[in-house]
Amino acid sequence: MDALIRFMDVVNRTTTRIAGYLATGLLFAMLGVVIVHVFYRYVLNDSFGWTEELSRTMMVWMAFLYFPTAHRYGMNVSLDIFIAAIQDHPIMRYFGLLIELAVFVMLCGAIWLGWGLMSRASSSFTLALQLPLGYVYAIMPVGFALVALVSFERLLRLVANIFYPGRYKVNVFGSSTAAGG
Repeated sequence: MDALIRFMDVVNRTTTRIAGYLATGLLFAMLGVVIVHVFYRYVLNDSFGWTEELSRTMMVWMAFLYFPTAHRYGMNVSLDIFIAAIQDHPIMRYFGLLIELAVFVMLCGAIWLGWGLMSRASSSFTLALQLPLGYVYAIMPVGFALVALVSFERLLRLVANIFYPGRYKVNVFGSSTAAGG
């Protein structure tokens, strides 16, 4: 199991790093598009019709690309007050496993639904850019699949901690790192 956890750690570190770079690139591109839009609209009194649509699409893609990193490092919204009160209790190992299993199952369902939406929307086009909506919605199954990979690694770490308590530091709503580092 240790080899599989190490493998998933490498895969997730690599994919979240690449997704983070892409999301950062989209952020700067979106900033450029918005600046051009504002300049043309308010300085030149002439507006492009495609800038709002493009920046909105970039924002959605950026959020989905950053989602795996947020889940990996525990930056999703959580009830920290409740968790802090029972963090060191032994039942947290099982509670954390149950929560992560529910997250993983929901992510698998979201991948399936996202794929279906992408497939159905591929024959429709955006108004301004005339892009197939399937391209716009393609980030949904991809983003959810990347988060599912992170969730699978967290599940492995939580299962390992049931059999070998303390081997892996895994907070229910926090980051997953090897014990001691």
